Amino acid sequence: EPDGVEPVAEALLRAADAADVVGRPLFAGARAQQVPQDPWGRLWHAATLLRECRGDSHLAACVAHGLTGLEANLLTEAWVGYEPLSYTGTRAWSPESMAAAQAALRDRGLLVDGRLTEAGSALRQAVEQATDQAMAPVVLAIGDDLDDVVVRCTAWGRALTEHGWFPPDPYKHAAG
Repeated sequence: EPDGVEPVAEALLRAADAADVVGRPLFAGARAQQVPQDPWGRLWHAATLLRECRGDSHLAACVAHGLTGLEANLLTEAWVGYEPLSYTGTRAWSPESMAAAQAALRDRGLLVDGRLTEAGSALRQAVEQATDQAMAPVVLAIGDDLDDVVVRCTAWGRALTEHGWFPPDPYKHAAG
């Protein structure tokens, strides 16, 4: 096992313990699961906890900023640089629903020809800032271990991608 698995898992578990489950149903469900004893299992579980915590926080920020799930998909798609509907279309939305959501975003001055307007970009950035603010207690709980955790997790992620176990997706990295 590579050096650092156990301390990284413990730092991430500590961070997850700092987050409130209120309004975070997927995080709450994941947190209710037993923490594995195996170091790699602990690391995987801890990463899952934080992914779900951030995901729930991000969805709450989208809702607070007046976005439906479909509208949030469309804005994120434009924000990270996907071709219009190339990501959103993989999420089982009907063509009619996607067209209606595009029209609603266009009517609100947020999206034009599949691209963010200045207002759309500002709204999308505000969603990210709200998400970051919601996650601040988690980051603070990692404390002085943050730099080491980021370096090790980045290296492990690259190794998994290079080995072919996970597909490379720069847009997923850009989208958070």
